[in-house]
Amino acid sequence: MRHPSFAELFIAAASWPAVSCSSPPKYDAATWKSLITGTSCPSATWLTPKSGGSGGMVSCEIREGGGRHFKFPVGEFDIDEQVFVPAGTVIEGNANPNDPSDKAKQPDPSTQTFFVATRGVHDPHAKYCGTNNNMKPGEAQQLRIGFLLNSDTVVKNINFQGKDTTRPYDNGSLCGGAAFETPGCVSPGFANGVGNGWVGKQGCYDITGKGNGLVTGDGRGVENVVIESVRLNDLLGEGQGTQIAVWVAQTQDGSATRSVRVTNLVSMLTRGDGINFHGNVQNSVVENCHIENTGDDIYAVWGGYATSPAGIVFRNNVGKNAGVTRNYGYGVCIAVYGAMDVTFTGTKCYDPPMNNACENGPFCNSCLAYVHDGWFGAVYPDGNSIKFSGNEYFSMSGSPITDRPLVRSDKNSAARVVTSEKYLLP
Repeated sequence: MRHPSFAELFIAAASWPAVSCSSPPKYDAATWKSLITGTSCPSATWLTPKSGGSGGMVSCEIREGGGRHFKFPVGEFDIDEQVFVPAGTVIEGNANPNDPSDKAKQPDPSTQTFFVATRGVHDPHAKYCGTNNNMKPGEAQQLRIGFLLNSDTVVKNINFQGKDTTRPYDNGSLCGGAAFETPGCVSPGFANGVGNGWVGKQGCYDITGKGNGLVTGDGRGVENVVIESVRLNDLLGEGQGTQIAVWVAQTQDGSATRSVRVTNLVSMLTRGDGINFHGNVQNSVVENCHIENTGDDIYAVWGGYATSPAGIVFRNNVGKNAGVTRNYGYGVCIAVYGAMDVTFTGTKCYDPPMNNACENGPFCNSCLAYVHDGWFGAVYPDGNSIKFSGNEYFSMSGSPITDRPLVRSDKNSAARVVTSEKYLLP
């Protein structure tokens, strides 16, 4: 009999629900989904819970300048696919789920709005990223349960709970599966080598460079997306969660996704990264977030071979326990895989002891930040600047880490790393 690893025991025990004297009402996806995906804005939509009787109300107001603002009541709302959120839509829950004095603290469910996936991915051999054209249009949206955010959208004051219990091998290089995504390619783009020869190339490609037409939404860049005061994967135990918290996808035509702002996001378990800005992301900010217990990097910029991922700032974020959901096989608090201009400042990273047995060497818990080159299609254009300042590196108990550097990069890398912090080439 195989004994479970520490990581498996940790995952099984993680994120048990808080005890509450009252259970919030539960609603089918059919009670609310068409409100969001449609075009109407009824001032009041009364809901019928699964148990029958009368429930809460979803209100809608027309936003100044156009668009719709939906406010959801307390309750647990089923979500059964990737829900298309039209441009100009605001989805607001009942209350901020995150305590500023202790972001790991679970909220009182009787005050909260939850969106809970009706199913998850449990088969590691599941087709997920369209590799070698292994998926048809629309199939990815049935697996990536969450919200697809278009331009001028806002999601705030909600909880989201995924039900994935594994990361499929087909999602090994990462192609999505977040609670919150933006339109783009289903596949991640060429990743099995350097990306210099791919700069300027349009279209959607799998990791080997084989083309396909698989997209979410219209596959193009969007702008002005706000994700504020949301909480992920803290309702159920047994290692259930989403693949990622936030995924900005590489676009089909190379167009930029601009002005994405993620503020006060808390994620307590993911199967892959925490937040990943992929492709041509510009002028975007991640701030005051708290992410624990990932299966990969926590905060990542994967510009790849996109033309100009720039103006990206990650500031005042906390990352803890990178890689645990895949037995610490890969992952650090901050990772960069190609970019023009990105800044990381004020990060607090909490790591387990140095993983000298890691199958991927220094890619596992060996530093606060790793700037990668030579793989994953990473390109660092002339004049690039990857900046680090004011970041802190701690053990899981909170004592300073001194046996590892804060920042690593690859030998002969084109990345221009700018930092006054302890820095080491492998």
